[in-house]
Amino acid sequence: MHTIDTPLQAVDPRELRNALGRFATGVCVVTTVGADGRAAGLTVNSFSSVSLDPPLVAWCLGRKAPSLAAFSAAEFFAVHVLAADQQHVDEHFA
Repeated sequence: MHTIDTPLQAVDPRELRNALGRFATGVCVVTTVGADGRAAGLTVNSFSSVSLDPPLVAWCLGRKAPSLAAFSAAEFFAVHVLAADQQHVDEHFA
């Protein structure tokens, strides 16, 4: 598990709460850059809010996932919440 002690940008707790509160369930794409500089990503349906202070989210990655090494070595990752018309993005990373 990776944590960030000093975030690149301050996260407004109210904005984070509003955004996560509107995300009842759905599909996200999580991406990162591996130690080799290559982009890696996967579709997840396990995304959820854990804490607002500090700002923490959770998502699950299987031990046999092809992108496990990239995410294990990565310092950061990005969560992309998809709109209904972005199913093609979900399918690309699935």
